[in-house]
Amino acid sequence: MADLYLQCATGISGDMFLGAMADLGLDLTELQQALAEAGLEVELSVHSTKASGLAGSKLEVSGEGKQPLRSLSDLEGLLGRLPLSESVRERSRSALRRLAGAEAEVHGTEPERIHFHEIGAADTLVDVVGAFWALERHGVGRVLCSELPWFEGRVETEHGELPLPAPATLELLRGKPVYPSRFQREVITPTGALILDQAVDSFGEGFSGRVIASGLGWGSMDLGDLPNCLRAVLFRGSPDERERVVVLESNMDHLTGEEIGGLFQSLFDAGALDVIYFPGVMKKNRPGGMLQVLTSPDQAWEVEREFFRQTATLGLRRRETERLVAPRESGRMQTPWGQVQAKEVSREDGGRIRRPEFEALLRLARKTGHSPAELRYLMQDGGGE
Repeated sequence: MADLYLQCATGISGDMFLGAMADLGLDLTELQQALAEAGLEVELSVHSTKASGLAGSKLEVSGEGKQPLRSLSDLEGLLGRLPLSESVRERSRSALRRLAGAEAEVHGTEPERIHFHEIGAADTLVDVVGAFWALERHGVGRVLCSELPWFEGRVETEHGELPLPAPATLELLRGKPVYPSRFQREVITPTGALILDQAVDSFGEGFSGRVIASGLGWGSMDLGDLPNCLRAVLFRGSPDERERVVVLESNMDHLTGEEIGGLFQSLFDAGALDVIYFPGVMKKNRPGGMLQVLTSPDQAWEVEREFFRQTATLGLRRRETERLVAPRESGRMQTPWGQVQAKEVSREDGGRIRRPEFEALLRLARKTGHSPAELRYLMQDGGGE
């Protein structure tokens, strides 16, 4: 399984992303046929393009003229007819719901009342479904991305002239790292922002690992001396891959045990990677402790806000550091009672360790009458392979 790094020096759009996936060797014929079976007659054509000394691929989508307005339920019905994997359909469905929620948030209405004037067009439907289909076809595990160029200017919409980024795009970019640029064009489109929001696992400068292949997806904007393209790099992470993480912590003596126990899930929902509470004795001999939260840099703002909201602390400490992460993937392992979901971790010597997921052990415990601890020892005695 490979990982993917997106280099967004001049932004990202849905067609740039699919163009880069095609430049990595992906044949879009299957996607075109799947869309046709779902009732969307579109033609996907990929052209080799060269500019500024760079060779890449440009996607063009043509269809049956103007597309009808579609609601969220219309699009979910269309997704249900796609002859693609359940994973692709579900990720596409989640993305469209996220987009509907973003549109509803900025326009002060309900997601069910949103009509997708742009998303209803065939080319944007291709972008949303195609993104997750392409990631599956390339066997991508994680998606990493560079920091994003901030852009300004104005854009004409059905609501009149609006400042860039467009309101829904800005909502989708919330929590993502940006840096100043001179772009006065919409270099990150709503669909591009949606792909970033739904597919990217972390943002940062570069990656660690071995490069497998790279592809270039061309956009259609004239950015002067800069090529309007998205670079996508497939790579394999090293066994001791390094990730940047943010550690947040605060000493507290004002929360009850119930309040401490209740805040864990809220922090995980906000994007925390790990949460731990260290009990101790505080000033004036009061019982208390330190709450420590680990998060990725791109989720730190959301987690910080939730940290303050849940704890009402007067302050917290924040530091950025590295962690080493062993390559791992989901799999299954055989037991005397059938297969269970497991996590497979690669070792430095090339071996692999399989460890059953605890939720799978709980389900097996209810089925067999053994406790999870008993099952773990029984597997070690002869059922773990």
